[in-house]
Amino acid sequence: MASVVRNWKKFMVVGCSHATHADPTAITAIIKAKKSFKPDRFIHAGDFTDTLAWMGSNKDSEGEPVNEDISIGLQHLAQLGITDALAGNHEARLWKYINSSNQIKAYASFQAINALETGIKKIGANFIKYEGVYSTLQLGNGIITHGTIFNENSARDMAEMYCKNGVSIVISAHTHRCAYAKGRRDDNPTGVNVGTLTKEMALDYANTRRATLGWSQGFAWGEFCDDRMVVWLHEHPRNQTEWKLPI
Repeated sequence: MASVVRNWKKFMVVGCSHATHADPTAITAIIKAKKSFKPDRFIHAGDFTDTLAWMGSNKDSEGEPVNEDISIGLQHLAQLGITDALAGNHEARLWKYINSSNQIKAYASFQAINALETGIKKIGANFIKYEGVYSTLQLGNGIITHGTIFNENSARDMAEMYCKNGVSIVISAHTHRCAYAKGRRDDNPTGVNVGTLTKEMALDYANTRRATLGWSQGFAWGEFCDDRMVVWLHEHPRNQTEWKLPI
C-alpha cells in the first residue's frame, strides 16, 4: 500500500542579481532569511551575471569589465548557498556569441562559459543552461524558470503558458517586478515573479524605460513534496533600506 505520508521540504527562489549591480543590502537580507528558514533547495532563477560587454545594441558596453562580472556573479551564488542555478537571458549571451564571426568575442565567450561552469561546479550547485521556454526546474507541482514573457501581465501569462500536465505554479524572474497572479482558467494556475536584487538605477541601459519604475526586490519561499508546492512571495518596499523579513 502506498504511503500517505508526504515528505515536505523547504525551498527559496531569488533572481536577477546581475553581479556588480546587486544591492549589498538585499544580498545580506537574503542570506539572513536563508539562515533562518534553512531551505533544502535554494534556486537562483537566472541573470546572476550581467554580461553587458556582449550587449550588441550598445557599443559603449564593450568596455565593461568581464572578469569582475563573472567572479562577482559566482561569489553571490556561493554566499547565498545556491543549490540550483538557472542561466537567464544575460548568461545566454555567452552561448549566443561562442560561434560569432568575431573571433575575439567567440574566444571571450568560451573563456567566460568555462569560468561559469567551473565556478558553479566548485560551489556544488546544479546548473541549468538557458534554452528559453524549455529551461525549467520542477519541484512538486511547481516549476522554476527564468522567464520569457516581458509585459505588464507577465506573471499571469506565464501561469497560462506553463501550468499544464500537472504543473499548477510557475515561479520566474526576468521582468524585475515582484508579482503574484492567477491565470484566466478554471484550473486556477498561479504565476509568481521574485523581482530583482539589483540596486535601484543600477542598470543604465534600463533607466529610460517607464517600466523600470515598477521594479522591486524580493524572493519566494515555501515547501514542496513529490506532487505539491506551497509558495509565498515577499516584496521589499521600494525606497526602504531595512528589510523586514517574513521568515
